[in-house]
Amino acid sequence: MKFYAVKVGNNPGIYNTWEECLKEVNGFKGAVYKSFSTYEEAYNFISENENLTSNELPTCYIDGSYDKKTGNYSFGGILLLNDKKISFKRAYVADDFSKYHNVAGEIKGAAYIINYCYKNNILEFKLCYDYLGIEKWYEGSWEAKSDIAILYVNFIKDLKNKIKIHFEKIKSHTGNYYNDLADKLAKEALGI
Repeated sequence: MKFYAVKVGNNPGIYNTWEECLKEVNGFKGAVYKSFSTYEEAYNFISENENLTSNELPTCYIDGSYDKKTGNYSFGGILLLNDKKISFKRAYVADDFSKYHNVAGEIKGAAYIINYCYKNNILEFKLCYDYLGIEKWYEGSWEAKSDIAILYVNFIKDLKNKIKIHFEKIKSHTGNYYNDLADKLAKEALGI
């Protein structure tokens, strides 16, 4: 089995088939990709010499996870800031938000990174997520009806005029390297 690593392309990540890889590099000027016999080699290829230029926005990937046995939930994420990669993860013991499963973790993860960026004077950044509510509640196009959505909307109300967030929806489990890493961190936080 081969692993196809796309370092520069439409959606950088590790893909299991040549067809998936081709979709990400075909027509992309300056695409950088290579096949490997192990996942670890592909991972190392994507990770090596990976520095952001000062022209790129700080970018964060978040994801949530849920343990159906315990009702615990979590979030994990990566913040790409200049030449640094800052990872974060946190688990929550079963509570009233457990009924939202991994969505609870993703919402709390979004709130965490928004707050982190604001407190660290990162006032413009990109937030990549796979649960659409993160963006829709923020921009006000979805009405917050659930208790967790209301909590999120109330949290961001005061910050919306102080920061600028560029949202990007990432389809989950499609080989996006950083989204997969955020998912892995969320699972690690739960010990699964």
